[in-house]
Amino acid sequence: MNQDKIDHKPKKSLANTFSLVAIVTVLSKIAGLLRDIVLLQAFGTSMISDAFNYATLFTGNFFILFGGLGGPFHTSTVAILTPLKDKKEFATTTFQIIFYTLIILLFLAIIGYFISPYIVHIIAPANGHSQIYQIKLWQETTLDLRIMLPLIIMAGLIGIAYGIMNVYDKFFLPSISPSISSIVLIISVLMTSKEIGGLSLAYGTLVGALFQLLSQFSLITQLHFTFSLKPTTDTINFFQMLWPAAIGTSIGQLNIYVDSFFTSQLQEGSWTAIVNANRLVQLPLGVLLTAMLVPILPRFTTYVFENKIDVLKAEFHKALRILWFLAIPLGTLLFALKDPVVEILFKRGAFNQDSKLLLINALTFLIPSIFFYVARDLITRVFYAHKDTKTPYYVALFAIFTNFIFDFILIKPLGIGGITLSTTIVTIINLVILNALIKQKIGSLELTKTLKPLLTMLLAASLSSLTAYLIMHNCASFSSHSFSLKIICLSFSGGLGCLMYFILCLFFKLNEASYGLKFIQDKIHKNP
Repeated sequence: MNQDKIDHKPKKSLANTFSLVAIVTVLSKIAGLLRDIVLLQAFGTSMISDAFNYATLFTGNFFILFGGLGGPFHTSTVAILTPLKDKKEFATTTFQIIFYTLIILLFLAIIGYFISPYIVHIIAPANGHSQIYQIKLWQETTLDLRIMLPLIIMAGLIGIAYGIMNVYDKFFLPSISPSISSIVLIISVLMTSKEIGGLSLAYGTLVGALFQLLSQFSLITQLHFTFSLKPTTDTINFFQMLWPAAIGTSIGQLNIYVDSFFTSQLQEGSWTAIVNANRLVQLPLGVLLTAMLVPILPRFTTYVFENKIDVLKAEFHKALRILWFLAIPLGTLLFALKDPVVEILFKRGAFNQDSKLLLINALTFLIPSIFFYVARDLITRVFYAHKDTKTPYYVALFAIFTNFIFDFILIKPLGIGGITLSTTIVTIINLVILNALIKQKIGSLELTKTLKPLLTMLLAASLSSLTAYLIMHNCASFSSHSFSLKIICLSFSGGLGCLMYFILCLFFKLNEASYGLKFIQDKIHKNP
């Protein structure tokens, strides 16, 4: 990366950038799935896995949310650095953003070390369990939490590094680097779990994050920083934008703390089941959102900067329809095939039939949130492009109270399913509120224009998923005793469902399907 070649205008088409980031992100998600398979095989839905997942609420989740693509450090860095034209100003602001972030997060990590026992008692009271169980859970969780606290510092630095590379149109390394953490954690569990038990999870996560951070320096060190401690206006603007975005993300995280509080009252392993249900949903969802939101934020920012609101709306509609076109069939197929998916992926080792039923119950009520989740996150980027992180923050703040209420109401009749259903309901409420508030900035997003293609997608996805379910159901009798046959049946039914969805969308003359077909044909012609 050469300072003399700063170019903030998008150089690649949205489709090309989307496909590049999607492919690379898929590889990272596959590595994450393999990590989850290994972890559940080793520890199942047990107190040890619950303790680790409770500890990651303040470390691993902080690392993913704050340090990940689309997180507050990434989005704030892109929003502030993208409009800068002066090379010296760019270099000075970049150095100061990194330096002051390091100091602030180091201070927070130190505080976290001393208050960690008190935090654990709040998020996982384990009411209804024996005192012996409570003490063991609290001790294990506190130890894991303290080991992984440096992830707080690494999260900010990685998020900023992702933002810098995004400004320079570098998408490969940020998209692939999360797989490093997953691979290191897998190695840690396979090599050390028998000797040190659950600590293999905490140490593996810490070392994996360190390697992920170090992988960014191959590009970041090429920047020519200007060392100055007196904050520039852009540096101040960065932190003014960052703090509401960070708090908004933290507020969103408080929803998870609310869920963990109620879930700790349920049977052992319930929190691990919810965590892994979220990860299964995020497997396709994370790929789509990362692939779309990484290239779309600089575009939205540029359109706002140039006051091209009509272009921004057109780009928003295009992005939303692409996300729905891909997310809707993946969600309906996962819903239709959730039983064989969970069994084939996880049912081995310490992950038994009870674990399977817990995970399926959590998935059933969580999968519908996919449709609303992608739209909510895309609208949020329109606010970020206006350098407005406060509005999503206030909406997220309101979500805590609604989530608490729905958790309280639904946990008794639905158990673990009540927790995930509450998440879906809160996502819908957030989307409705954000859509209403964005009108104050750019007028109506005119979402009614997407109604006809949306209904077409839902119809095609429902028919294809029903077909996939019937095929898998009929295959179950002769594949029940053969793991390889189960994989073949699942692959065939899922693949046929996807193909049927695509053909139906072509039949209904859906633009996204036509664009997809043309994109595939162009790639084939270029690479005969």
